[in-house]
Amino acid sequence: MRGLPKLKVNFEYERKIKIPKAHVYNLGRVRKVVLIIVLGLFLYFSYVLFLANAIAQKNKVLRQNVTTLTKKLDEASAGTTSYNPIVGQYLGSFVTKYYTFDKNKSDDWLKEVTPYFANNVTLSNSTNTDNMKLTQAKLNGIFTVDSIKTAQYTLTIETKGKSNAVVVNIPYTQENDKLTVIGLPYVANEIDSVGQVGKARFDKTGKTLNDDTATSKIQKFTKQFVNKYVSSSTKDMSLFMSDPVGLDNAVDLVGLEDSDIKVTGSKEKPIVTAKITVKVHGTDIMQVQTIYLELKQQSSTYFVTKFLQA
Repeated sequence: MRGLPKLKVNFEYERKIKIPKAHVYNLGRVRKVVLIIVLGLFLYFSYVLFLANAIAQKNKVLRQNVTTLTKKLDEASAGTTSYNPIVGQYLGSFVTKYYTFDKNKSDDWLKEVTPYFANNVTLSNSTNTDNMKLTQAKLNGIFTVDSIKTAQYTLTIETKGKSNAVVVNIPYTQENDKLTVIGLPYVANEIDSVGQVGKARFDKTGKTLNDDTATSKIQKFTKQFVNKYVSSSTKDMSLFMSDPVGLDNAVDLVGLEDSDIKVTGSKEKPIVTAKITVKVHGTDIMQVQTIYLELKQQSSTYFVTKFLQA
């Protein structure tokens, strides 16, 4: 019997197959790459933060420049007269009607003066209690107070057979040939052409401060401040105000009730609007004025950072 054929297997091909070498990563090199990336990101974000800060600083400087320029414009316009016949006729007619009062015809007085005021100005026929008559009115000038046109008059008013002189400011606005008084006339210091125009009236409304304890404290401070304001000199008021002004007994405070004091803002920075009744010192001339205060809490009391009148 013939034997089976012999199989010849070539085992050499196994030796011919080359197994590829595994890739080996150098951890030190990887760490360096990661460090470079992190450092690059850090430098990039630092640069972005630097640019953002530079822009913020530039915007702050621009805002300060705008505020400074606005203030300079107001100061530059102080004492300048933008008078024309329409303004003269309107203001002359207004002061004549406003400061000529017959207590037996108080309703007629209210009807005559109301058309001169803006709609949101509150008037009452009980504002005056004694008869008075305007005998002379001198326009000192028309200027700008806190961006509002203001006319200042020196008035001679006759009451109870006596003639009394008083200086008042009248805030008004004008659009073409239409004029409107936008605040109650208030007693003021006479214009000093050498000095700068002082602060005047303003009006802001906001959310009422709903903290009875804080409101009571602020009302008490407001009363103390007003008493000090009407009786003290400008120099003395520097202890209570950042931009001091005082009437130095030019008027006497007649009335200021809690119900006349409105408090808004926050406990730390409250805003106060209040109506006060004053009498020109040494006379029987009385009138209502509105004051505006921006306060800042300091320890157990407050400091006036802004004071305006309307």
